[in-house]
Amino acid sequence: MKIKKIALALLGAATLSVAASAQAATELKIWCWDDNFNVPAAKLAGERFAQKHPDVTVKVESIAQDNTIQKLNAALGANNLRGLPDIVLIEDYRSKNFALGYPDFLKDLKGIVDHSKFVDYKVAASSVGDKTYGVPFDSGVTALFIRMDIFEKAGYQLSDFKNLTWDKFITMGKRVKAMTGMPILPYDPSDLMELRTMLQSAGSWYTDSNDVNKVTLADNEVIKAGFEVYKKLNDEGLVLPYSGWNQFLSSFQTGKVAAVLSSCWLVPSFESNTADAGKWRVVEIPRLDNIPGATNYSNQGGSQWYVNAHSANADLAAQFLAETFGSDQEMINELVPKIGLISTMKDIEALPNYQKPNAYFGNQLVAKHFIEWNAKIPPVNYGMHTKAVESIVQEALQRYLGGEDIDTVLSDAQVMAEMQIQ
Repeated sequence: MKIKKIALALLGAATLSVAASAQAATELKIWCWDDNFNVPAAKLAGERFAQKHPDVTVKVESIAQDNTIQKLNAALGANNLRGLPDIVLIEDYRSKNFALGYPDFLKDLKGIVDHSKFVDYKVAASSVGDKTYGVPFDSGVTALFIRMDIFEKAGYQLSDFKNLTWDKFITMGKRVKAMTGMPILPYDPSDLMELRTMLQSAGSWYTDSNDVNKVTLADNEVIKAGFEVYKKLNDEGLVLPYSGWNQFLSSFQTGKVAAVLSSCWLVPSFESNTADAGKWRVVEIPRLDNIPGATNYSNQGGSQWYVNAHSANADLAAQFLAETFGSDQEMINELVPKIGLISTMKDIEALPNYQKPNAYFGNQLVAKHFIEWNAKIPPVNYGMHTKAVESIVQEALQRYLGGEDIDTVLSDAQVMAEMQIQ
C-alpha cells in the first residue's frame, strides 16, 4: 500500500512537471509573405532560435503583402488586437504609415538591436525621431543588367559603363538601337520604378527630408531631371513598353531588350533562362546628370521585421529578432544560397557565400558587388504617402510626355497631392 502511494505521488509530480513545462513553452507568431523568400528565412530563424531556447516555438504564417496591410489596418483601426502576430514584416515604403498612423503599435527596438550594424538608408526607413522600430532585412539595391554581347556589337566594352550617367547611357542606347534594332530598356507606363530609382540615387523623394507629411513635387529638380530622362528615352524609341510582371520577364528572357534597370531580387529571373547564361553582366546604375550629389546607387523595395508592442510576448519577440536577423551572420550566410538574400548588414561582403563568382553573369562577383553598392545608397524619407502620391506623379509624367509644360504638370500634381493627404 505504501509503494502504491509513492507511485501515485511520483505520477502526480510528473504530471505537474509536464503541465508546468507545457505552460512555460511560448509560441511566437510571425506574419510575412513570399513562400520562396521571406517565409523560409523566418522559418530558419525560428529553428536557430529554438536551438538556444527550446521552450520557444516559432509559427510562421504566409500572408500576401496586400492582405497583411489590410489585416493590420482593420485590426488596429478597430482596436481589435487579439489576432495580431508577435512579429510582422512590413515593406519600407509603408513602414512610417504604421509607425506614425498607429503610434502605440510598434515596439521601439533601439538599445535591443544594434542598428549601427546596418546600412544607413535602411535604418532611416524605420526610424521616427529618436526611435527605431525595424530590424532591416533584405536589400533592394539596384543594378543595370546589360546584355554584354549586344553592347559589344555596338562597339562598347564593360569599362564603358564605369561612372555612367543617364545622358551617356542614352547615347549608348541610340548606337545600340541603330546597329541592332534593339531598345535598351523595358518600360511599364503604369509604374514609376525607374523614377523611384533615380530619386533615391540622388537622395531625394516625393517627401520633404524632415517632414513625413510634406509633399515636394513642384520645383523638385530631381523629379524634373527624372521626367526629362523618361522623355529622352521615349522620344528616341529606346524603351519597350510592357504591362505586368509576365511581360516584364518576357522582355529580357526572350531577348527583346539590351538592358534592364532593376534590383538584386531579379537575379533568379535571369538565371532561370539558361539559354542566355554568360551573356549578361551587372553594372552600377546611371546617375542623373547635373544634379549635385547624385550617385550611381539606389534601392527598389525591401522590408524589415517589426514587433507588435501590444503582444504579451513583445520582449521575447524583440530578443528573437536581436539574436537572429539582428546579428546572426552565420544565418545570413546560409540564406545567401537558400533564398538569394542580399542582406543590409554592413561589412559582410567577406562572408563565404558572397565571395562566390556567378557563372551566369560571366563569373562576376555579383553578390559581393550588391553588398558593396548597398552601403552607398543615399537615405531618404519615404514619408507616409508614397503609394498615394505616386498615382498623381504618374499622371503628371504622362501629361509631360504628351507635350505639356513640366513646371505646370508638377505644380498641378503638388496641389492634388496636398488635397489628397489632408
